[in-house]
Order: sequence, then C-alpha cells, then structure tokens
Amino acid sequence: MRNKDINRRDFVKLVGCGAMGLIIPNYVFAQEKPKKIIAKEFTELPSPDYYNVSHSEIEWKSASQGLDFSRTEVYRNKELVDIIAAIKIDPEKNMIKAFNGYSPKGSEINNIENWQKKTGALAMINSAQYMADPYYCPCALVICDGEQKGPKNNKHVRGMLVSEPKKALENKLKKADLLDFDYDSFDYKTTPYTQGVQHWPILLDRESKIKVSSTLWQANRTVVAKTKEDEILFMTTEGGYFTLYNFGRFLRESNQKADKGFNVHTAMNMDGGYEADMVLKTSKLDYLTYGEFETYGPDKNATVFGLKINLPGVIGVFPRD
Repeated sequence: MRNKDINRRDFVKLVGCGAMGLIIPNYVFAQEKPKKIIAKEFTELPSPDYYNVSHSEIEWKSASQGLDFSRTEVYRNKELVDIIAAIKIDPEKNMIKAFNGYSPKGSEINNIENWQKKTGALAMINSAQYMADPYYCPCALVICDGEQKGPKNNKHVRGMLVSEPKKALENKLKKADLLDFDYDSFDYKTTPYTQGVQHWPILLDRESKIKVSSTLWQANRTVVAKTKEDEILFMTTEGGYFTLYNFGRFLRESNQKADKGFNVHTAMNMDGGYEADMVLKTSKLDYLTYGEFETYGPDKNATVFGLKINLPGVIGVFPRD
C-alpha cells in the first residue's frame, strides 16, 4: 500500500526535481509497510474424527529471499477445521539457528514475539519440549552455536533438525537437514553441525509411513519437515483439530495430490499445545500465532484462550547476506 502523504521536505524535493524537468516515479517517496496477516480465531475444538479431509490450494507468498509463507485451510467434509501456517525455507539463502535459554543458574524465557525481537530473526517457531525438573531444561539434545543444551541421550527421540555445518565442511554438507534416526546416523561427539534440535515422533517418513500411534489427543501443532527438494518447512496450526497420527496422515494425503501438496519427504513433531507458536516479520509480511488448544483425550480439554506462554527454546531463520 502506498502512502499518498508527502512531508514538507519531500514536497520541496519533488517540486525542485520537476522544475529541472526530471520525472520521478511516486514510489520513490512511498512508505511501504509489511502486509499483516491475522491468524484465525478458532473458538471450538472439532471432534478428532478424520474423514473426507482436504485442504485448499497452497498459495506461497514471498516473505524474503528464499523464504515463502502460506496459510492453508483444512476441511473435513467441507467444514473448516483448521488452518496450517507454513514457512518454506531455502537453506542456501537462509540460516536456521537454535536458541535455548536454559541454565542451572537461572533460565531466560520469552514469548515468541520477544524472542524474535531479541534475536532479529525473520521467522521463528517454538522448539523442543522441556522438563519440569530441572525446569525449562530441554527434554532432548539441543545444539546452539555448537553448545550442548539438554541431555545427550533420550530414548524417545526419533529424529533431529540440523543446520549450519562447521566452516571446513560447509561446502560438502547440506546447510540444513532433517534426520530420521531409522535411516540416518548421528553422533553428538563428531557431528559437524553447529545447530540442532532432537525430537519425536517422526510423523511421516521418506517411505510414506506414519510413524506414530493413533490417539484422540488433539492440540495446536508445530511440525518441522523436509521437502523432496531439500527445503525446510516450519508448520504451525492455528486450531487444535489434529492428533499427531492424523497430521501424519494429512501430510501423506497432501503428497498424493496432483500438485504434490506440501511435498514432504520427512516430518517431525515439535512441542505442541500452548507452546505451538510462530512469528514471521519481514519487510513484506507480518504474521503471528500462539497455541491455545490442548487436550489429553476425550472430555479432557485443557484449552486456554489468549495465552502467550513463555518459552525457553525457539528456532529462528536469518538471511545469509
């Protein structure tokens, strides 16, 4: 949107240029603002029943160089049951970095907006689940600029987002990858990657297998995925329709569409419920969503509207240039 108001100094410049016979396009003085996208307020939790589920066409909008954004509507029998906000990242043009404020001496926690302001990230999602004792310690291994946070081993982990290999190997390895430990090896002692977040479960693997058991637990979801073109996807739901199994099923069905849908190679669950947050702030787009829906099975709805929970850990995206 262009600002039609011109201040006194710009007016003098404009008149002066005109007097010299120069033609200046009006966009020179325009004050462009990023397009603000408002997350939909879902007020009810649909049943977890999964039938005749489809999604709208995925419309990617450029947010920055190598960074695209979409909001995709999810329907069950033509009823809108959720919206998936997705950020598609080209690792060749953007860095992915992990942040974690846990410390035995006192942890730093922030909501997703304040983490974004503190780090200056273009985009950000919540990271790993964290413990109650010691409080805010990540449940699984997190690597921040080469520093280990959380336990080195957790029997529940099934995969890991890794990024930013060390300088000596940056031209030989992928800038970012999503590992599935049923196929890919990882050793924290020798890993060349300086950023990483382990988690569980793998929702969909490279063989199109859903690798999580079916339950009736619904919540807001945050998922990290790798596409078949080696892009990284951050996905956060605005509503609480999905169980983990049904999210994996949804992604598999999306891949089967004629246009390949989200085109997911591997998808891994991150922390969900109240912690499922996403923020995007670039010169083109402005978006924010917080998790509100959380359940523990039928008739155990713990939804809290308007909650902006503080997080000890997040994952951010930064331009390389």
